[in-house]
Amino acid sequence: MTGAAIPIDGAAKGSGSSDVRHNDRSTIDFPYLDLDAGIEVAKAIYDHAGLGACEVDQLAAQMKQTVSGAFRMKTATAKTFGLVEKDSRSAFKLSPVGRKLVHPDSEAEGKAEAFLTVPLYREIYEKYKGHLLPPLKALEREMSSLGVAPKQADKARQAFERSARQAGFFAHGEDRLVQPRVERDPLTKRVSPGEQADGDPNDFSGGGGSGGGASSGSGGGSGGFEVLGLDQLLIAMLKKIPSEAEGWPKEKRVRWFRTFAMNVSQVYDEEDDPVDIEITLAKTNGGQGNA
Repeated sequence: MTGAAIPIDGAAKGSGSSDVRHNDRSTIDFPYLDLDAGIEVAKAIYDHAGLGACEVDQLAAQMKQTVSGAFRMKTATAKTFGLVEKDSRSAFKLSPVGRKLVHPDSEAEGKAEAFLTVPLYREIYEKYKGHLLPPLKALEREMSSLGVAPKQADKARQAFERSARQAGFFAHGEDRLVQPRVERDPLTKRVSPGEQADGDPNDFSGGGGSGGGASSGSGGGSGGFEVLGLDQLLIAMLKKIPSEAEGWPKEKRVRWFRTFAMNVSQVYDEEDDPVDIEITLAKTNGGQGNA
């Protein structure tokens, strides 16, 4: 049990900027921090609570911070990017976009969705899609016309540029916004934690056709796992285990086990009664970490 409830709301505009004067307040949402700051919050929630609720004090401890103004700005940034949701007055949980982002197979897609979740960024993207972005000062004036307070335009523009870079929108040059193309492997389209693909959950055909990575060739390229009668969702995860020569860092190993456990629950458990499994690193007497 935690202590007294800790409020988690920041200011409504400017991603928790409490130093903005009332007569100079922005009327459109945008973050002062960049996308990576929001991702840090989302991954900390996942590492501590998985898809469940994470109390604010627990989240601060996971991030090795205190519940301070800087911490609140980070959580407000994660909210502005649509990565987290309130679970109660003093707790967060991952949103559907946040769930995509914490999984390696859908991380790029989650970043792109998060970027376009920000009202200011979506407005800029829609207006300049297919066109060059204006020069820096002109872009700041454009943001002011959309509702950013003039005194905040410089910070808003800098966070916008960093976030666009982090989300992959500058892959074709930093003078234009191009939405990243997300390649979906039909064998892994259901792997994102908590996400259910549309249509038949057992259809992994991906529209037919041969070739394309591990699914090409006879036998589906499943490395012999198909003889076990496993669901294709689990086979796709097992195929991602690296070779002994490649190595497998403990932190990535734990993340894989957590995702695999959630996918096992998705395959075998009733939808309204999933099993919650906690997987952490532990030290043996010999000092080696085990997953």
